[in-house]
Amino acid sequence: MKNRIITALALVFALALCSIPLTSYAADREFVTIGLKYQSSDVTAELSSSDGLKLCKKGDNAIDVSSDALDGTGDIVLALSNGRIAVKDKKGNVLANLKGDGTECIVSSGYFTTDDYISFDGTSYRGGIIPYINRSGQMNILNYVGMDDYIKGVLHREMSQSSNLEALKAQAVTARSFAESKRGTHKSQGFDLCATSHCQNYIGVKGEYTSTNEAVESTSGQMIYYEGKPVAGFYFANSGGHTENSEDVWTSKLGYARGKVDEYSPDYTWSNTFTRAELTDMFSSRGLGTVTSVSVDSYNESGYAASLTITGTKKSVTFTKDKIRSAFSGKSLKSRMFTLDTDGGELTAAGNASPETEKTLYYAVTSKGQEVLGNILSVLSLDGMSALNLNGIRILDGSGKITTASADETANTVSSSEVKFNSDSDKLIINGRGNGHGVGMSQQGAIEMGKRGFTYKDILKYYYTDIEVK
Repeated sequence: MKNRIITALALVFALALCSIPLTSYAADREFVTIGLKYQSSDVTAELSSSDGLKLCKKGDNAIDVSSDALDGTGDIVLALSNGRIAVKDKKGNVLANLKGDGTECIVSSGYFTTDDYISFDGTSYRGGIIPYINRSGQMNILNYVGMDDYIKGVLHREMSQSSNLEALKAQAVTARSFAESKRGTHKSQGFDLCATSHCQNYIGVKGEYTSTNEAVESTSGQMIYYEGKPVAGFYFANSGGHTENSEDVWTSKLGYARGKVDEYSPDYTWSNTFTRAELTDMFSSRGLGTVTSVSVDSYNESGYAASLTITGTKKSVTFTKDKIRSAFSGKSLKSRMFTLDTDGGELTAAGNASPETEKTLYYAVTSKGQEVLGNILSVLSLDGMSALNLNGIRILDGSGKITTASADETANTVSSSEVKFNSDSDKLIINGRGNGHGVGMSQQGAIEMGKRGFTYKDILKYYYTDIEVK
């Protein structure tokens, strides 16, 4: 093991920053349509507003006043019948008949003056409600809302409002970019995005807080761009110390979604245990017979399980990439960064043949004394706090010698492992780190970076490769 003590560490670097003005969406891209209820057998829906309601038209990225048909009525019922939608008051009087073609929008009477809310199913929403008859003749209920107002209803559901502001800003930009890149996902049902985790969790006004709204407003219109285009800002809870390449989780290789060492995600460990009897029952529908072994056939370069095989007396089944997390029906694994162990069974493992790893250690003298440097340095300059990788940094030591740092390490890791069972009571133990698919931004890592003084742009540029935030 080679050791180098640096008594004086000087890092000199220049950051060339372009002055890029904030840009909003093009005029016809600011609104987004969210599916609140769809493919439902319900033929009625109740809407209300304390300020009364107005029937309007869905304009070009706007809501246009078009009718006083509702006459400010505060509570109405939408009733689907014979391919039309009747708008009724509480007494059953028909106030209007709608085509349900996605052009008609109902808003609070105060929408145009105070941005007042409209309520559906007991939940208040910004913007308007569009009743839409889908191809199956069902009535979908959609929320037509400005993108930033939509993100206000998303942010706390994806990252707690108690998080620091810079982390919340990073999440706001990421969520907005994700929404824009996925616009039209549910086009066949007449809307852009759903309100569930399939797209992003959205709960309208009740999800808003002062801190999250500030994060949205202070980053208004900003998204993540790669090669000039807004991209899906994937995010997840905790990396376990390393993020993933997109193609190792799903299919497409995305240049901005590269796996990397994550110095900031806090430790997060978990464990699942299954007996052989439980596994046999769990996989009975697949015709495996009695389960005889479970194996991780390979790990990828980021340390995540790439292939998992369950073998039985009749046949075996193999899961790859992100399908591994849901392989164990009824008990999803938190991540694919895990190792196998057993209680009662037989564990075999193959690994790196090198018994030792050589790594150069670099030290700095600080107010606390001599400290070992990690792979990532937190550097304070006139431009604020930045994250800098130690690899490749030129270092001037106390004797005037300049060296180029290399903190790479080839670890003695397990490349595959298998647990074989001898009896039904034998246990498979899965010990893991991290939480989520591993692609893009680690939310807990972003929170930690915010605590350490990094800005939201620092956070985004740390977790995404070669991107712009504008």
